[in-house]
Amino acid sequence: MKKVAFIITKSEVGGAQTWVRDQIRLFEDEIEPIIITNQQGWLSESLPDVQCIYVPQIESRFSITALFSIIKAIKSNEIDIVIASSANAGLYSRLARIFTQFRCVYVSHGWSCLYNGGVMKVVFTRVERLLSFLTDTIWCVSQRDYELAEKALRISPSRLSLARNAIFVNPIKICSENYQNSTNVFHLLAVGRLAHPKRFDLLINAVKDIENVKLTIVGDGPNRERLHNYNFDNVCFLGEIKGFNDYQNYDAFILISDSEGLPMSALEAGINQLPMILSDVGGCHELIDTMNPNGILVSNTTIDIVNSIEKLRSNQSKFKKNAKIKSDNFDIKEYKALYKKIIFG
Repeated sequence: MKKVAFIITKSEVGGAQTWVRDQIRLFEDEIEPIIITNQQGWLSESLPDVQCIYVPQIESRFSITALFSIIKAIKSNEIDIVIASSANAGLYSRLARIFTQFRCVYVSHGWSCLYNGGVMKVVFTRVERLLSFLTDTIWCVSQRDYELAEKALRISPSRLSLARNAIFVNPIKICSENYQNSTNVFHLLAVGRLAHPKRFDLLINAVKDIENVKLTIVGDGPNRERLHNYNFDNVCFLGEIKGFNDYQNYDAFILISDSEGLPMSALEAGINQLPMILSDVGGCHELIDTMNPNGILVSNTTIDIVNSIEKLRSNQSKFKKNAKIKSDNFDIKEYKALYKKIIFG
């Protein structure tokens, strides 16, 4: 049985953390997992039987202390495979490869060096390309990320793998067809961290003046206080809810964001048979069937968001029917063989 270390910068609630949790659960009988992260948090609490090694300095863009702590953890635990799931984790794991041997898998949940690089974008992209030579495979979770890796970052296709995100079906899930909205209010759900690149500010401004539409936001983050100043009767903040899975109690899911890889919250909505409105960024378009639409892609403008909400509301039965048909495409068990090939080589 292979010893696999999952390195991730933060243990908080998030899409990449959910991805790590689900991978460990998917391969629970085939690997001995260890989590290396910054501190105790949602991820470690979600997997209480999994050994966790805490390296607080991993949150720094680069720390010698963090690097050698990670190297020590890999060596002392005789790790066979390292799977890194954030930009910082990817940096440390691949530098550790210089000092010790293991199979190195870096998971791109969206290329932050391209989306968030700013004036340092050129430097970060060159660093990413150099780090690719220390990586056995770079796992892209969307076709869009794969294309960016090949064309924008100029990473060799021989070092790239493509396997879309997926999640577990909730065994006690109530199908959306059983949900009956007894009012004429259209219930929208948004789930995500209240922080960049999510655009809850834009979403709230779009929804605030639409009659008979209520937006419920699940999540927490550094922008909480500022967003809570948007005091509108049809916007409700529920805060962070660990293990949230009440998607079936809403009419549609909405995600407005400046950048994404392949958003886990949208996958959760999709597997719960919810129609979706998604920003047309990253791999979001891969979740929408344009021929038999289970949702709508939008540009990040108030008018486009408003029009999309009205369109979906006016054609609920069609979108719900297609969302139900599409939901099977998000089941993680359908991807296990492909994931296994990437992880074990």
